[in-house]
Amino acid sequence: MAMARASACPVPDGPPTTPAHGAPMAVRALIAEALAGVLGGRETLDQALAGLRAKGVNDADAAFAQEAVYGTLRHHCSLTARLDANLQRPLKDKDLVLRALILAGMNEILYMATPAHATVHETVEACVQLDRAWAKGLVNALLRKVQRLPVDPSLPVTDEIRHEHPQWLIEALRRDWPEHWQDILLANNARPPLTLRINQAAVSRHDYLQALANQGIAADPLRWSHHGVVIRDARPVRTLPGYTEGWFVVQDEAAQLASPLLACSATDRVLDACAAPGGKTTHLLEATPGLQVVAVDVNARRMRELDDNLKRLRLACTVKVEDVRAYAAAALASGESFTRIMLDAPCSALGVIRRHPDIRLRRSPEDVAVAVARQQLLLQALWPLLAPGGLLLYVTCSVLEAENDGVTGEFLSASTDARLEPIAADWGLATACGRQILPGMDDMDGFYFCRLRKLPHQP
Repeated sequence: MAMARASACPVPDGPPTTPAHGAPMAVRALIAEALAGVLGGRETLDQALAGLRAKGVNDADAAFAQEAVYGTLRHHCSLTARLDANLQRPLKDKDLVLRALILAGMNEILYMATPAHATVHETVEACVQLDRAWAKGLVNALLRKVQRLPVDPSLPVTDEIRHEHPQWLIEALRRDWPEHWQDILLANNARPPLTLRINQAAVSRHDYLQALANQGIAADPLRWSHHGVVIRDARPVRTLPGYTEGWFVVQDEAAQLASPLLACSATDRVLDACAAPGGKTTHLLEATPGLQVVAVDVNARRMRELDDNLKRLRLACTVKVEDVRAYAAAALASGESFTRIMLDAPCSALGVIRRHPDIRLRRSPEDVAVAVARQQLLLQALWPLLAPGGLLLYVTCSVLEAENDGVTGEFLSASTDARLEPIAADWGLATACGRQILPGMDDMDGFYFCRLRKLPHQP
C-alpha cells in the first residue's frame, strides 16, 4: 500500500540526480544519492540501499553506507533543524542531493566513529562528483561548525528534535500508550538485533547454535521463540553457516510468535493473506509437515522473495500473485474454505521504525486512516472463507490502537458469528481484543495479534 510522506519533519522534493562523468562515485556521493531518493519520496530505504549495492560497491563501503543512511534517517529531525538554522538562505529543491550530502556529513561527525577531519574532506570532495562544486565552501563551513560545536545551544529543544519523531506521531503514541510512549520512541531510535528463525525442518536450534560456535560466532537462544536465535555481532547473513542450505531465515522474534498462534494441525487448510515476503508462510510449513497453505499477495516483487525463500528452505505451497480481496471473492464463488486464515494486514508499520527509520518521514495521520479502512475491508472479505469452527489470526506491525483493537473490536461488534479466542502468553501486553508487543519489549519489534474464532452454524 502506497503511503504519503508525513507533513512533520518535512523534506523537499527534487528531481533524480545525474552522477558526474568520469571516475566512479566515491561512497559519500553514493550515500547522498541514496538518501535523496528516500527524502524525495521516490524510494523506500530498502529500495535505495538495493540500488546502492547494485552499483558494485565493495562490502566495507556497503556496510559504511548502510550505517550512514540509517543514522541520518534516525536523526533526521534534529539534523534538519540544525542545518536549516545555519543556512543563510534555503537550499533549492533541485539541490536535494546536496542537502542529503550535508545531513549525512553532519550525522557522521556527530554519531559515527570516522575522524571528523576525514569526514569533512571527503564530504566536500563529493560535491564535485554530484555536480555541486559551487557548494564546496558552504559544505566545508557547515561541517566544520558541527565539528567545533557538537551541541548547538541556540537550537530550540522541541519534542521533534528531542525524540527524533514527527510531532503527530509523538502525540499519537502519547495518546495510545501514556505509560510507554517515551520507551517506544527510545526503542525506535535504537539499532535492532540480528535475529534468525531456525528452520526446524532442517536443523535444531541446539545444533545450529553449535554450528555458530564452531565458527566463532557468538549467539544466544531467543526468550519467547522456541526456534529463534540472536547473533550478538551483526554480520552479512550470507556469511552465516547454513544460509545456502536453508537452515534459517532472518525474522524478528515478535514476528516469529505469529504462526504458532494459529495452532495448525496437518489436516488444516491455511490461507496466508498478504503473505509476502513469506517469513510467516515458511514458519507454518516448517512447523507442520504436509500442511496445505495458499499464500496470496498482490506485490509481485515481494512474492518473488517468498518463492526464493521457499526454494532455499526446501518448502512448498500454493503461491498466488493476486489482490487478496479479488482472490477471496473468486474463492468464495467457487465454494472454497479454509480452517485457518492468517491476515498479516497491510498497516502503517509504525512498530518497525527501528528497522525502517524512513517510515517516520513517510507516514502521516492520513496514511493511518487509509490503512484502517483497508484493514476493515480485508477482514470482511476474508471472514466468509473461514470454515465454521475455524480460526483467523489478525496481525499488524503497528502500535496504534486504531489499526489494532480499533479494527478487531469494530469487526466483533458487527459480527454475529465471531468471538475472541484468548491469547494466553507472558510476552507483550494484553489489550481489549488481543495482545500487543511494543518496540523494545524484550528487544522485539512492535506487533499486534488478535485471534478470532468462527462460531459453528446454529441449527
